[in-house]
Amino acid sequence: MNMNFRTLSLTSALLATTVLGFNQIARAEDRPTINVALQSMGSAGTLDTTDNTGTAARKYQNDIYEQLIALDLSDPNLGAKPGLATEWKWVSPEILEVKLRQGVKFHNGDEMKADDVVFSFSDERYGLLPEQAKARDANQPTFTRADGTTGIVPPAVSAAGRKSEWPLLKSVEKVDDYTVRFVMQKSTLDTEARLARVNYAAIISKRAFQNAKSWKDFALHPVATGPYKVDSVDQGSAIHLVAHDDYWGGKPPIAKLNFNIVPEAASRINGLLSGEYDIVSDVGPDQVPMIKGNSDFEVAGGPVANIRFIALDTNNGPLKNKLIRQALSHSIDRQTIVDSLWGGLTAVPQGFQHKLFGDLFVEDFKSPAYDPELAKKLLAEAGYKGEAITYRVHNDYYPNELTVAQFDLDNLRKIGFNIDFSVVDNPNDPAPDRMMQDLSNTAYFAYPVSLLANNCPNGSYHSGTNPKTGMWKNEEFDKLCTVLNTSTDKAEVKKAFARALEIIEVEDPALIVLHQNAILYGKRADIQWKPSAMFVMDFRPGAFSIKK
Repeated sequence: MNMNFRTLSLTSALLATTVLGFNQIARAEDRPTINVALQSMGSAGTLDTTDNTGTAARKYQNDIYEQLIALDLSDPNLGAKPGLATEWKWVSPEILEVKLRQGVKFHNGDEMKADDVVFSFSDERYGLLPEQAKARDANQPTFTRADGTTGIVPPAVSAAGRKSEWPLLKSVEKVDDYTVRFVMQKSTLDTEARLARVNYAAIISKRAFQNAKSWKDFALHPVATGPYKVDSVDQGSAIHLVAHDDYWGGKPPIAKLNFNIVPEAASRINGLLSGEYDIVSDVGPDQVPMIKGNSDFEVAGGPVANIRFIALDTNNGPLKNKLIRQALSHSIDRQTIVDSLWGGLTAVPQGFQHKLFGDLFVEDFKSPAYDPELAKKLLAEAGYKGEAITYRVHNDYYPNELTVAQFDLDNLRKIGFNIDFSVVDNPNDPAPDRMMQDLSNTAYFAYPVSLLANNCPNGSYHSGTNPKTGMWKNEEFDKLCTVLNTSTDKAEVKKAFARALEIIEVEDPALIVLHQNAILYGKRADIQWKPSAMFVMDFRPGAFSIKK
């Protein structure tokens, strides 16, 4: 067989390319496939950070999305650090200038630049354009831009959220390809804190959003900058991510990252012990001994920046009377919940606040004390005659939820309350019989209003601005919300926050604080990984490895 130099060269090149390809595959296979079992993916049908904003979604969203300012997830106090921005400074009391990290690649290969950042906070991204609102009202999935092109229509919740989550944002402006300015209506204390959260501050690809065929298409296949990108979604059952090998922070340590939705706690634990899952979330305190009893597995995690509470609907039944709500607040033994039902793995918070707030934390505030005699006295003053009070809970949407709720129920009945207790899929359904419901709020940025926002005007629990779904309203509290949202005087903000806590927990209760939430995970013992004090499951380079 005759082979000339050109043929030999081509053959050698082909062989080299083939060997290189095999080597690349081998290197890729050096990284593991990791299967995680979660209790929920949050709102069904979307991974987007503007309409899937619950605690369940935060576990995986930070592996897909990133913000300009990042939270240090290895820090229990979640301090701020550079993210997609390398530096930022206030060039005037109302203008924050941000320098972007250069060379950052989106999941589609485009480089992130100022135009993408500006678009990520634009009216179109949140569905606030008049044309989008008109299309949404007509149940049309797309709208026509002024230039004749077609765009997609985000849901109403995205538009409403942008208004409430960025109350003082005037505009975001491009200075050059790697510099943007956030222009506020007035000077603020919380702009940098708001830029560090995943919901309403995640940076997305302008081109990918504008070229999406529908909102659903983008919401299930978002294009962002995180270490993992979406490969596919099995609606309601699994989210399949793959490594984003052009990630600016280095190659991700996991080749394929599968989040499997397994609502039943027992099924998650059984799946871990059988090898089906490598990590499982939302382990209950009663399941810890089972995992620790096997040397191949470990338990990780602890308290997170989330507070579990019972929300009180003041529109319905006996809860219209604030004396009855005050009696409820004194009826629950929080310390026993923490010590006995949680085995000391979490704590009773100092009211509806978190240490993340730093020097705005109100050190001398505490929730109403457990005082059965005072509770009975308040009930007598209220003239309570045993009218039924509904108490709705999920079936362990939150870790240990049902066990804690049943303990609460026993406490309340001993005081003399007639409680109609039910386990339902949606405790927050605003039906006429809604009175008490299990909820949680996350301090998802380092400022008091992050916990109180739902009760402030335009918040989802506020009955004045959300008459169909709201539960509570207090005029003095509303004025304090204005201070929290607009003041740049830290002393004034802290004073307003202290007074707001007094109103919402003591004087005119809108909620009963139960305990700081804790999220426990079961994992293979050879996996080196630590959960964060947020709900985020961090699998970036440096945050995950497997012992050899």
